[in-house]
Amino acid sequence: MSGEEVSPQQNSSWVRSFCCRVLQTGKIPRHVAIIMDGNRRFAKKMHYVRSFQGHVSGFEKLLETLEWCLDLGITELTVYAFSIENFKRSKEEVDGLMELAKQKVAKLLEER
Repeated sequence: MSGEEVSPQQNSSWVRSFCCRVLQTGKIPRHVAIIMDGNRRFAKKMHYVRSFQGHVSGFEKLLETLEWCLDLGITELTVYAFSIENFKRSKEEVDGLMELAKQKVAKLLEER
């Protein structure tokens, strides 16, 4: 071993590459559906001061997952990110989630 430290990004890139190669040994689906759930629970578990940070982390993980799907050749993705029940939350939280989604989708479209 060379003694050089591996950055988290390099390690993540290696893991991603490895996992993609393993997954590609089998049949890859054309369509995948994702249900985003538990962002507030995640924020609580991570001791975030604001639960909204859990939603930000969830969207970041979704973007990472989208990249994995592209790497694997998955051409269709359905994302269930907001249920009717979520509208029962405070107006502030709902507005914040909608703005976050708008920003992240715009960023994704710019990058692609």
